[in-house]
Amino acid sequence: MRLWPDCIYCILRMAVTTVRSFERDEKIIKRFVEKILKLAAFHGNGWDMTPPAVIQDVWLILQKSFGTIDPLQKVKKEQNDMALMLYTDLKKSILKHENPLEEALTLSIIGNSIDIMRGKVAQIKNGITTYSKGSHISQRQIKKLKKRLAATKKLVYLGDNCGEIVFDKLFIELITRHYDIDVTFVVRSKPVLNDATLSDALYVGMDTVARVIENGIPFSFPGFAMNTASPSIKKLIEESDLIIAKGGGNYDTMTEEKLLKGKTFFLVQSKCEPYCIIHNTELGSLIIDDF
Repeated sequence: MRLWPDCIYCILRMAVTTVRSFERDEKIIKRFVEKILKLAAFHGNGWDMTPPAVIQDVWLILQKSFGTIDPLQKVKKEQNDMALMLYTDLKKSILKHENPLEEALTLSIIGNSIDIMRGKVAQIKNGITTYSKGSHISQRQIKKLKKRLAATKKLVYLGDNCGEIVFDKLFIELITRHYDIDVTFVVRSKPVLNDATLSDALYVGMDTVARVIENGIPFSFPGFAMNTASPSIKKLIEESDLIIAKGGGNYDTMTEEKLLKGKTFFLVQSKCEPYCIIHNTELGSLIIDDF
């Protein structure tokens, strides 16, 4: 997905929200905003860029301006800790359900709401603990995904946000209970936004349910691009039977990759107007989109 006008506001809000999480001096914040406003994308000259490509430029300025590689490190741990506190009870509840796999899938997509791009850094409990109330996914799409899972031996699962990955872990547990599948969970190599890195995935115990590897992209990029990923990841993607990709960053970038067409399912929450328009959904809807 290429840049929409709505993305400009969303990226600016993210930048200010992130900086406010650790900086209180308004003069310093204003100087930072002045720097990012010089980027071409904020002057109507970047419509061919994907939103993650613009975020990459903003994040580099943020890192250089404040001398920090991972400004949301503390926030990410808080998000993982809050999700882990809910994990045991949610797992018990899901296993009692008549369709535990579908319940775990629903919870995994709801977990995509834990996103700094929405302007809040630690919103988990209220949304997750009420996940079964009014959360609906297309049954047709669920059936399509389950049919693909039944025919899959090698699954590559691309993660997104901290906190969210705890619910991805639960979904993967249910996948491997129902199907004989080898699962590889892929994380960002470099910190960006509140996206999960290797240390975050290991912290929540993802390695107990899947093989965990980095995407090999050598810079802070909140998405996935084949031309910048490591050779081992490219080989893994090519040899996989199915790819499940979580979140908007992966959706925005991977829908531009023709090589991934035909074996990719995106799990994402409709969190902005462009997604509502593209998927013909209401704000907050849970989406399974095969590509």
